[in-house]
Amino acid sequence: MKKGLLIGLICTFLVALTACGQSNKTASGTGDASKGTETIRVVTTAGGAPFGIVNPQTNKYEGFMYDIINDLAKRANLKVDMQTAEWDALIPSLQSGKADVIVDGMYITPERQKVINFTDPVFGYGEGLIVQPGDKTTKSLEDLKGKTVGVQIGTSYKDMLDQKNKSLNLNIKTYQTTADLLKDIENKRLDAAIADSPTFTYLKSKNPGANFRVVDDYVPSLAGKIGIGVAKKNTAIVEKLNKAIAAAKKDGTIKKIYKKWGVDWNFK
Repeated sequence: MKKGLLIGLICTFLVALTACGQSNKTASGTGDASKGTETIRVVTTAGGAPFGIVNPQTNKYEGFMYDIINDLAKRANLKVDMQTAEWDALIPSLQSGKADVIVDGMYITPERQKVINFTDPVFGYGEGLIVQPGDKTTKSLEDLKGKTVGVQIGTSYKDMLDQKNKSLNLNIKTYQTTADLLKDIENKRLDAAIADSPTFTYLKSKNPGANFRVVDDYVPSLAGKIGIGVAKKNTAIVEKLNKAIAAAKKDGTIKKIYKKWGVDWNFK
């Protein structure tokens, strides 16, 4: 097993996530810095590739969601000011006025739409399941009855596991970050873990010898669409970004970004 590479990837995530409390952390964004260009304060968890991380070598934000917002900002004549925060602080950041926009793997749900606005969807996916490499039989959560399963706190996946746990008797362990969850999989403290499917498949594609098995037969319960979250008062930004999203989809830019990061979604 190429355990060293997986640990290195996890450490990259951990270094990136160390910045989560540094609300003033910025990276160069896209857009014309000339007079009249509006700056949007973008908040993200930088929680893991391929969605987004802070590269510890360059201190720059990298990931397909960042490529998307940078492209959209350029089209809309906006300048991007990136910040990091914990997952459960993203929406409060918009509500308190500390940020204008959320760029992360956040599902568009009726509950969230009550408190923030969303742009049109820019990606869609469902949760993925990973297990220990020696587990060749697990195909669903039902196969994990009585076992220890990890999940990130504050996510729809946690709510889903809580609901299903009435019959499954799982030992659910929660984590602030996907990086911490992956570390416990590597150290065999978990039998399985639930998180964003693109994150698991991306990691496995980069390191086929990683010390976990992606359950390819797993059928997600929470497939959904993600958009860019915007503060309720900023309807003008929603309109600008939606025009840019439509243009980026039409000219193929979104698909090119997907391909660059090894993901795909049929948005038609």
